[in-house]
Amino acid sequence: MVGFIVKLLILTNMGAKPSAPFQGVFVRNQVAALSALAPVFFQMYWQTDRMPWRYLRYPVFWCQFVWRHVFSRSSFDLIHVHFYYPTIWLALTYKLLRNPKVKIVVTCHGGDLYFYDPPSALYRLCSRVVDHWVFVSEQLRQRFFRRDISAEVLPAGIHPVYGDVTPLTLAQKDIDLLYVGTLDLNKGMDRLVALLAQLPGLRVVVIGHGPWLSQLQQAQSDYPGLELLGAKSPAELAEYYRRSKVYLNLSRNESFGLVMTEAMACGTPVVASQTDGAQAQVTDGENGFVVQQQELLPMAAALAAKIQLLFSKSAAEYQQIQQRCRTSAQPYLLGKIASRLQTIYQSLL
Repeated sequence: MVGFIVKLLILTNMGAKPSAPFQGVFVRNQVAALSALAPVFFQMYWQTDRMPWRYLRYPVFWCQFVWRHVFSRSSFDLIHVHFYYPTIWLALTYKLLRNPKVKIVVTCHGGDLYFYDPPSALYRLCSRVVDHWVFVSEQLRQRFFRRDISAEVLPAGIHPVYGDVTPLTLAQKDIDLLYVGTLDLNKGMDRLVALLAQLPGLRVVVIGHGPWLSQLQQAQSDYPGLELLGAKSPAELAEYYRRSKVYLNLSRNESFGLVMTEAMACGTPVVASQTDGAQAQVTDGENGFVVQQQELLPMAAALAAKIQLLFSKSAAEYQQIQQRCRTSAQPYLLGKIASRLQTIYQSLL
């Protein structure tokens, strides 16, 4: 749906970095889906966890933005900010110095709320310049400190390739457990290692990079069924999803978790820790199972029990779960999300 002209800038601090190579991929996919609007995309490229650069990245990000867009001859009608704070300071600078009539849409992805609770005075003050809010889950929306706002729930969206997958039957699947994403503590890599001890002998595929890679490589000596793979394209990921019996999401905090959506779109049930994202997507016993957050060993045992329960399903029962997975993922295809965003933009202008 394109029936209007808008000078659109999409702005994010969510660039990839060594510890989180997949960070921001869903924002970049959304930009591609909005290509009919010819948006300008500006993201933080200078991403590193090293000192002192991690403290200098936002000043550099701001200076680059001012030089490229505030002092530019071209102008924008609307700025869509992905990850509210402190990225909103760039949009606020543009509004104050260049175009006071510019409309601002903000998508909150999770960390921009989780890491700023309780919100500071500046955090609260900046919220006044936002014309419309998008939260990637209802649970995240409920965490926000304001209720008097124009807002809706709209995940970033999954690549169209996942909507065209033909699921495999349980007997055809050759991968027992799959994880895709950043390898760090928040994503539960310690839980994965503990789970391997509960379920020895399984084929477990992990696709990703991050600070826990070395620990997982060490675990391979004890668990030869553990395979560690690097980044994959959406088409390659779709094949891994459809070949897997269970997708694992072990996060401590997860605002939505589009990898769960991708897996379900490919007909793979999810076993997840209880997060905002799992509550938004996984209906216990219908398209997967949710395990409450708890201490490491009890949680590993609870996860193992849910996985074994899925493995014990008959072919017909598993197929019914697959169908429910695909149905629950359909609303989050990227084309549908992009269409809704265009409607939002048009309504603001």
